[in-house]
Formats: sequence, C-alpha cells, structure tokens
Amino acid sequence: MKHWAGSVCGALAVASLLAGCAELGNGANGGLPQDAHYKPTAEEVKRDPCRFNDVQGCIARCQKDDARACNMVGVMFEFDVQGNNDASLASGFYRRACDATYAPGCNNLAWLYLGGRGVPQDRQQAMRLFYFAYDAARLACMRGEASGCLMAGELLFDGRVQNDDPDQAQAFFERACEAGEKTGCDRAKNNPY
Repeated sequence: MKHWAGSVCGALAVASLLAGCAELGNGANGGLPQDAHYKPTAEEVKRDPCRFNDVQGCIARCQKDDARACNMVGVMFEFDVQGNNDASLASGFYRRACDATYAPGCNNLAWLYLGGRGVPQDRQQAMRLFYFAYDAARLACMRGEASGCLMAGELLFDGRVQNDDPDQAQAFFERACEAGEKTGCDRAKNNPY
C-alpha cells in the first residue's frame, strides 16, 4: 500500500470534485493546505487521515462507520495518481458510504455503475443511486449542511435526477451559498435557469 503515499494532491483534487467542494475545499470544513509541499504533523494526520492520504488510517475510520472516510478511501482507490486504480475495490467503499446515506458515496457508486467500472454496467442501478444520492443530499441540506445543498443542486442541474421545477437547483445553490459554500455562490450566479 505504500504506492498510495504520493498521491495526496491528485486524490484530494479528484475527491473535491466528487465529494463536493464544501467538504474538502472551504476552510470551515478542513480546506486543502495552501502549500502543495506541506508536510502535516503526526497529530494532523491522526486527526484527519483521509485528508492527508493516510490510506490505512482512513480505512480504520471507515471501519468505525465514518461514511465520509469510506467515500474517501473509495476515491483513493478509484483515482490513484500512480496508476494503480482499482474501481472494484473502490465500489465496495462507495457502497459502504452509500449504505450509511452519505450522498457523495451514492453519487460515486452511481458513476461506476453507469460506466461499468468495477461493477457490472447497469444504467437502472446508476439512476436509482443518483436518486438516492439526491435524497440524501437534500436531507443533509435541510440539516444545514452546505455540501448537501450543493450536491442536491448539482444532481438536479446536471440532469442526473428528474427536475420538474427549474428553480429548484437554483434554490439549492443559493442555500449552499448562504451556508458559506463558495462553489454554491458561483453556481447560483452562473445558473442559466
């Protein structure tokens, strides 16, 4: 597993796209280090092993029912910058995150089913998972989680779930923005609805 140690920037960059920028990108929720060559202290790695690409520490968090950690381990295995990708292994971690009603895990698993990567290609299962991700994100948004608002808006806006109300995606982006999610603010301003 030592080959994972060098992939901090790549795995986290991809993770921020998949998991929602609020979760990884805004300061209140543990933003990325400003210096790409930043060396975290042992205490920082212990506090958030997933952020600093400590695969074993992140797996240990996942095994303690931390859905965010399960999703992050999935991202690490799916998008290893060293080229040692394992979508099949990633799917199991995404499934565990999704089973815990963690929207990014469901969304990531849906993409695997849509493309048949690490799991059999199954468009219907992918659509079910996108809807499950939307429901989980919507509920997280109702609890005041900016990343949930952003993901719900993106799932609607991108057409991964049916949107009977074109203003609904905009409303989610605005809620994300009001909760401090910069990407939500950008999407609210640039939404063509």
